Amino acid sequence: MTLSPDIAPASTLELSRAYAADFARSLLRLAFKNVKRTGDVVDSEYNGGAWDRVLNERGWLGGVPLEEFLAGQSPSPRLAKVNGQLVRIATKDYYRYRIRALSELMMRHVGDATSLVELGSGTGYNLFSLSLNPRWTQLRGFDIAPNGIEAGRQIASHYGLDGRVSFDRIDLTDAQDPQFGQLAGATVFTHFCIEQIPYAVDAVIENILRARPGRVVNIEPAIDMLNLSDPRDLASRLYLKSVDYQTRLFALLDELEVKGRIRILSRERMAYAPTLHNDGLLYAWEPLGG
Repeated sequence: MTLSPDIAPASTLELSRAYAADFARSLLRLAFKNVKRTGDVVDSEYNGGAWDRVLNERGWLGGVPLEEFLAGQSPSPRLAKVNGQLVRIATKDYYRYRIRALSELMMRHVGDATSLVELGSGTGYNLFSLSLNPRWTQLRGFDIAPNGIEAGRQIASHYGLDGRVSFDRIDLTDAQDPQFGQLAGATVFTHFCIEQIPYAVDAVIENILRARPGRVVNIEPAIDMLNLSDPRDLASRLYLKSVDYQTRLFALLDELEVKGRIRILSRERMAYAPTLHNDGLLYAWEPLGG
């Protein structure tokens, strides 16, 4: 993907300062907060925090096109990973780039699919980003947070996407949730969702497997490809530990492949991230057997 000429590789000095600040924040969280990512913590951060703010601010009513709403207007520079490089980039330009990068990423890993289901869709940021590409004819989002679901529905209605982008509730940890029936044969993805449930990873993957989707693409933070002699990877590892995100998912998927329960189609380290420590890993896989 071609970059704008005003995007510059991060300098050694910028990176040194940024890594020092990132390490310090993670170490402080480890030393004083001792975060345990329980359901109450996740609910407070998202349903009662980020998604509640999105719903109450209703930024989509500002009369801007969907892409502009998603990218925002902030010209503030940030250090972000773009095309695998750490660069200095305006925040709004990073999120414009991310819209294209996500769609291209999904197209590489979902075969001929033209409809997608996102688990842990929140307010629908990923689905609305994908909706800008006409390839995706139906985009369905499932989440446990009422405020996220309601915000997604209102955004879809405002931009005339009701028939193409939809939202409903699911509890991924509840094997009896009837919405798992919606996954049968579907192409399903998660994008930094399973990170939030580190103590239920095995159960959630089992629930998804039981639903018999056609293909699953998990995009989540991971330690599997980290090289701890690299400052960026060390920053990612410390961050994951300090906020108690999951670190087991991809090892579990490898185990399931060895047992003959799934076939892993591809593994890829993410080429984009909004900060130094948001590196993700992608596994695309299909269930096997009956």
